[in-house]
Amino acid sequence: MWIQLTSNLLRTSLSAPERATLDKVCLDPEQQNVLAEIATNIASEWRGGLRSVCVIDSRASYVPDELLIHILADFRYRAYTRLPGMKGLLDDLRVKEWDRAMKVRDNLKETTVVLPDAEHLEAVEQSGSGAELASGDGAYPTSTQMDGLL
Repeated sequence: MWIQLTSNLLRTSLSAPERATLDKVCLDPEQQNVLAEIATNIASEWRGGLRSVCVIDSRASYVPDELLIHILADFRYRAYTRLPGMKGLLDDLRVKEWDRAMKVRDNLKETTVVLPDAEHLEAVEQSGSGAELASGDGAYPTSTQMDGLL
């Protein structure tokens, strides 16, 4: 299943002290915007990497839940390093989680994710032909079609 990456989703992955610190920092509306921007950037990066190995969800900021643990580790790390007063939350465990997430992101070709529902498949064109792989009948691209994209 593909789900939207949001700051509320990040909050669910935090411990109570982390959540309290984030809430305190995000009382400033400008910091809330920064957190939303971080979520958008992270979703775009992970989706960009996934686009090279599978058809992705057509809805912006949607990511596969199979990778959510790694995507949230990336989100936490970036929030903690960018928002004021959060860097102190980067303990060894959080840094190791981020390191592992970066290894997964850099090796997405070794990852399998479930394709989005047919109605949310991003249209993919074959090079040179302009034919859409995600056809209107809801069929998923075949492995042969996908091999032609890689």
